[in-house]
Amino acid sequence: MNPYKNIVSRLLATPCLACLAVPARHRGFCAACEEELPWQPPGCERCGVALTGVWPDDLSTTRFRPPAPLCSRCLHQAPVFDQCRCTFAYEPPVSDMIRRFKDNAGFAEYRALSNCFTEHFLSFHDDHRVPLPDLLVPVPLHASRLRARGFNQALLLARRLSRQTGIPVLADSCLRQAGTPQRGLNAEDRQHNMRGVFRPLTAPALTPGRHLAIIDDVVTTTATTQAMASVMRNYAATRIDVWALARSNHQTES
Repeated sequence: MNPYKNIVSRLLATPCLACLAVPARHRGFCAACEEELPWQPPGCERCGVALTGVWPDDLSTTRFRPPAPLCSRCLHQAPVFDQCRCTFAYEPPVSDMIRRFKDNAGFAEYRALSNCFTEHFLSFHDDHRVPLPDLLVPVPLHASRLRARGFNQALLLARRLSRQTGIPVLADSCLRQAGTPQRGLNAEDRQHNMRGVFRPLTAPALTPGRHLAIIDDVVTTTATTQAMASVMRNYAATRIDVWALARSNHQTES
């Protein structure tokens, strides 16, 4: 047995994307960091935001809490979509990894996060016996943002999910028109900023009666996904789900 084999293997192993020290497992994280990731707990049945003071103390920190009632915003005005599911809370280190993925072409981060996202999607539909959607509909970028970044992160996530599930991706459902970027805006400004941003395109696959899944990287105030879902309702979709990597649990957060 070569005494240097284990040493060489560890030196060549891909480090964990969170601690950058211990060799990563198949998802891209070491076991300890994976356990400590900010997994999004079940929250509002409609928009998915985490709720506090709903469960007993012994269930307050587990990832496997039962569904909660509607949050105050959804009680006041139900969203256009039917349900929002997110894999993580938008908190470090996941929030940092998403920014590196989008702003610095961090494809190692993309692979790790999309692994978790895909497994979450599949396990949810299997555990709850919910039918898979008919189409995956990624949120489009404006043409200028797409040229600057070089890729649409939502489209990459949708394509990865499609490879695992066989669900077709519809990348040309609508066109994103020019507008102020959402980053840095508060909740009210985000809602106002998204009015009329998406223009529907002729899409033969969008026949009436479809179950659609809108795919995005981050859900903050739901302004973008609500605007997108409004366009999808024009195609007489029977159900619209939203699936994203991460969810901000501060409903007024910019």
